[in-house]
Amino acid sequence: MNIFSIIEPRTQREELKSVIGKEVSQNFSPTCRGKLLKVNKVYSLFESVPSPYVKNPKPGSVGVLYKVPNSIAWNSFFY
Repeated sequence: MNIFSIIEPRTQREELKSVIGKEVSQNFSPTCRGKLLKVNKVYSLFESVPSPYVKNPKPGSVGVLYKVPNSIAWNSFFY
């Protein structure tokens, strides 16, 4: 274990909390677009939203809640 493995997850959580409510392209979403709703210690909660690139999304794909690890959520917004 080194100092970066201790500090980095905390920093990622703080940065993710600053973008709660924002939309981002997200590969785990059924629509490939998600809105960040909540950030926990390990996972972030997203809601799938309509993609600007698809005119008619699949029925039931919008509004789905799903979790992704914070590291992947952080990567979606800040990388």
